[in-house]
Amino acid sequence: MLKIGIVGVSGYSGAEALKILLKHPDVRVTYVSAGTTEGSVEDIWPQFSKQTDLICKNFNLKDAVASCELIFLAVPHTVSLSMTPQLLQNGVKVIDLSGDYRLQNPKTYEQWYGQAHTDPKNLKQAVYGLPEIYREAIKKASFVSNPGCYATASTLGALPMASLFPKAIDRIVI
Repeated sequence: MLKIGIVGVSGYSGAEALKILLKHPDVRVTYVSAGTTEGSVEDIWPQFSKQTDLICKNFNLKDAVASCELIFLAVPHTVSLSMTPQLLQNGVKVIDLSGDYRLQNPKTYEQWYGQAHTDPKNLKQAVYGLPEIYREAIKKASFVSNPGCYATASTLGALPMASLFPKAIDRIVI
């Protein structure tokens, strides 16, 4: 059974990840945290009443590393930039739900987000989490950066056309 943590469980993405993971037969959620929100998960999100006895605390690296093999980061923009290197250095796999590692070119990141990327080493190692395209790489990855919903819908919608005319299309702008 894979031991999973969720950092940012008090937000929408974190709660949705928890909802899915609580039903997954091969994982056990062993750690949850959120920015300044503390207390039982069912107090934070009543829909989890009688589904879990997890207690949400402020993020603590030592506790997270001791309790998890993999952590979902469901945190605001730029927060993953400091957490990801620490978790990876301690052998914890990471799935980042923010946009912090989606663009692998640091210059492109700076153009889009208006600031320099502070973790270029891991930026290059992040696997884009679109299983329809990168399934094999995701299976082997220690670090996955999930695409946003707009990018996912647009990319998957354009994929059949791109596969029909691979030499005619050098880039897709959405």
